[in-house]
Amino acid sequence: MPFAPSLLGLVLWVATHGVQGLSLSTRCSVEGINSFLAEDDMAEVLVAYSISSNGSFGEAGNVAYPQNATHLPSLCAATINITSSSTSSYTFGVFLPDEWNKRFLAVGNGGFSGDINWYAMGTGAKYGFATISTSTGHNSTSQDMSWALNNPETKADWAGRSLHGSTILAKAIVAGYYGNAARKSYYSGCSTKGRQGVKSAQDHPEDFDGILAGAPAGMSTSQQLWQLKVGAINLPVDGPGYLPNALFEVIGQEVLRQYDGSDGVDDGVIMDPKHCNFRPEKLLCTSSPVNRSACLTAPQVSTLKQLYLPLIQLDADVNNLTYIYPNFGLGSEVQMLSSFGPNNEPSLYGTDYAKNYLFDDLDWDWKVNFNYSTFVEATKRNPGNVNANNFNLSTFHGRGGKLVQYHGYADGLIPTDVSRVLYDETWMAMAEQGIDLDDFYRLFLVPGMQHCSGSMYDAPWYFGASEHSSNLEANGQHVFPVPGLDDPQHDALLALVSWVEGGKGVNELVATKYANDTVS
Repeated sequence: MPFAPSLLGLVLWVATHGVQGLSLSTRCSVEGINSFLAEDDMAEVLVAYSISSNGSFGEAGNVAYPQNATHLPSLCAATINITSSSTSSYTFGVFLPDEWNKRFLAVGNGGFSGDINWYAMGTGAKYGFATISTSTGHNSTSQDMSWALNNPETKADWAGRSLHGSTILAKAIVAGYYGNAARKSYYSGCSTKGRQGVKSAQDHPEDFDGILAGAPAGMSTSQQLWQLKVGAINLPVDGPGYLPNALFEVIGQEVLRQYDGSDGVDDGVIMDPKHCNFRPEKLLCTSSPVNRSACLTAPQVSTLKQLYLPLIQLDADVNNLTYIYPNFGLGSEVQMLSSFGPNNEPSLYGTDYAKNYLFDDLDWDWKVNFNYSTFVEATKRNPGNVNANNFNLSTFHGRGGKLVQYHGYADGLIPTDVSRVLYDETWMAMAEQGIDLDDFYRLFLVPGMQHCSGSMYDAPWYFGASEHSSNLEANGQHVFPVPGLDDPQHDALLALVSWVEGGKGVNELVATKYANDTVS
């Protein structure tokens, strides 16, 4: 009896093969891309443009990512709107390069920012990926959370629904546009973008075959309140223990002085801060008259010691401690400032999160209402289901998925131990099922690297991770591909592709540092 294809299979065959006679420029139109979407997708193509080689693309009014993607290959750029509920919607952008590498890539969004990350998408297109980014349902800067107030559906979009929904529809567009589905699908992102990737592996393991996740903000509800807590530790500004911004570079230099050579080499890099027993007392002001710009008073030393302590709660049962959030690591001092806010307040990452995202209450006052119960309530509410705490990755593993995670030891925004906790919790969940975590999940800790990229002390930090190439381009240079570094040993995304498609595990990554971050 001859084989009879299913109706679904027949429809897909017609959809993907019916475009073969059309040129890419013909397909790159609102009408052309709309034809690749189903009527019940609740989606609408807003714009579609053909971009010539070496062209640029971005959108006016994008406050989160105002930079255009530049030096693009010839491609089709389109924006699609998806209605996610009766009160919410989100957009996503897609780059469809003429010279396609048969792969799909999604990139993410940082902090609480919303809108399409065209700048990061540009790097993906230069590799040859069909690349997407979602707006997450709003348009704002990283610390602006006003969009979340009394908007539970928009919170759900930001927390993960928009990335999943965008990925599903974007894959349909890619298949229709090229006449073939992507061979493999990948994700790359750091910080909130890293959380988006890890959460995809946890909640939607079918979305991506390979995920590159840096400094994932997976403990999101605790993280924002931790930033409020550490910001409050360094207040009030007229108190005896207050550490002004300028002192953090002094502190960082003292940490480096005490432990730079702990690995046997004086190179401006602390290889592993866990091996350091920092003595902040050596910064005490002892000379007379006192130069307050180069030393610390005893109350200031006390404040500094608190910043290096993890957040742990002694429960009613004195035999039980609750680990809430890790501490700043040694070497992260210069970037600690991100947790301190203006006007005698902690960072907006903490205060505005509590007001707009967690409690929907603009009158909430951290000086009155903030205590341990706030952490308990945040975990209970988990608005939008934002936390990446489903550590059972057995389905992702069973599909052959691979996850490469990295974190800078000098990260002063999301402590390095956040990644250790995520890795350890996942290890335990997998061990219970007899699965070796090393089969599909690797964690790299990067000496001297700050949050996602960069270093104050000339540590090597470039290894082709999320937005590394675009960060090198910040001073106007066009550096893709980075000369001599476009291989799996020096490029984490290429290493991930090699692992997914060739079975070669990622055992090492070689980082590079250019003088003044200028490629010459």
